Amino acid sequence: MASPAGPPVTLADTQRWLQHAILDPAGPPGTVDEVLTRSRELSSRQRLDVYRRGYRLRLLEVMRGLHPGLRALLGPELFDDFALDYLEACPSRSYTLFQLDARFVDHLRAHRPDRNLPSGRREGWVDLIVDLARYERAFAEVYDGPGTEGGPSPHSGPAPAPAACLRVLRVCAPVHTYHATVRRGLPAEPPAPGPVHLALSRRDYVVKVTELEPDGYRLLSARLAGDRAPRS
Repeated sequence: MASPAGPPVTLADTQRWLQHAILDPAGPPGTVDEVLTRSRELSSRQRLDVYRRGYRLRLLEVMRGLHPGLRALLGPELFDDFALDYLEACPSRSYTLFQLDARFVDHLRAHRPDRNLPSGRREGWVDLIVDLARYERAFAEVYDGPGTEGGPSPHSGPAPAPAACLRVLRVCAPVHTYHATVRRGLPAEPPAPGPVHLALSRRDYVVKVTELEPDGYRLLSARLAGDRAPRS
């Protein structure tokens, strides 16, 4: 967000200044005393910092709620470090908090420590972190997005069209069972490595996760990509 030039003059200027002062990780340039008054206990900048910290803590709380499995895997402190680093690099630009973690997976991929190595030499634990984050993002999209409730499934020609809530993933480990265990509040061991193909959908407002055979995953992926699956 661009910094307003000079102290605000009008009410609209003041509102833009306050928005910038709260959202910009670097804080407002210059002195805060030109805009805000101090209280008996706090300076003007300390008063502003109350809102700046509160805003970031609210976003952090949303990230914790969107990624309970990743938080359990990394531990609370390390997860918060990852999430705050992401929020500073990719500040929220949407009116809805549902989009808050939309770029989280890309951020993790871009900053993985072995990103310059060939894929065959990369660390498996980093793949697990990325794929668990991918799964939790897909789970949230299926859970909160449009579903099939309240109406018939859409059709396109003779074959049913895929539901809007359908997602397919290939992941490096059974992250879905780990995520489900954590959401139930039970202790969970990190999943053992091994490729898993998943389909996520929603029925009666409940997310359903199905393990697929590799051929079924390829066919369903092609169908979702707009290709016609081969017929026997």
